[in-house]
Amino acid sequence: MLSKHLTNVIQNLERRKFREKYRLFKVEGEKLVDELSRSDLKIETLIARPEWLAGEKMIPEGCTVVEVNGQEMARLSAFKSPPAVIALVETPREEEVNVPADALSVVLNGVQDPGNLGTILRVCDWFNVRHVFCDRDCAGYLNPKSVQASAGAIFRVHVAYVELPGFILAHASDEFPCYGTFLDGENIHESKLGDRGFIVMGNEGGGVSAEIERLVTRRLTIPRYVRAAESLNVGVATGIVLSEFRRKRDKI
Repeated sequence: MLSKHLTNVIQNLERRKFREKYRLFKVEGEKLVDELSRSDLKIETLIARPEWLAGEKMIPEGCTVVEVNGQEMARLSAFKSPPAVIALVETPREEEVNVPADALSVVLNGVQDPGNLGTILRVCDWFNVRHVFCDRDCAGYLNPKSVQASAGAIFRVHVAYVELPGFILAHASDEFPCYGTFLDGENIHESKLGDRGFIVMGNEGGGVSAEIERLVTRRLTIPRYVRAAESLNVGVATGIVLSEFRRKRDKI
């Protein structure tokens, strides 16, 4: 039975302070819940419609199952068409931050739209970038919009929140460059690119902050072919940048 308390908890998980309070986040929809079930994350509660429960589902041991009707699911979901299932998942414990010394990692500087953050995680997953480091101004990656936009990438890409200036200073070097994207950088299509280092992507409106810009050792730009175009969406730009890094590596 769906209690008033559980309803309030699920609805409040749209906000970061309640995700931190309950140490839970929400995953909606059959496809994402199926991907979730193959991850190491612990599902605390499954809220599902009868037709979903009627299938041969693997219910994790110790997981609470609550059956709801369509009207109840509509109150719990952010979707226009209510999903068949919602999972409440324990928030992963913060682990020691490890930077892969022989790989590329994406660094996000003030990316505030959760949908953009989720898209970036999806792009990283596609190009096999396993680590994304965010500053404290970034959106929460467990925001329901981020989870949905990631299309399951949050279960495979490691995300950590760090104090960015000191973090970059501690790890960047001649052998481990810090790339950044700017309007006045070198043409990424004509640049020699490595297979390790940081790739910094900036805020949707302001780009890379002045403080972080000073730490960038390689300035890159995606060439613009129409003068009227002001900028690219940060998720789109990340996809272009990672595609170019991978293309250059595969040609070696």
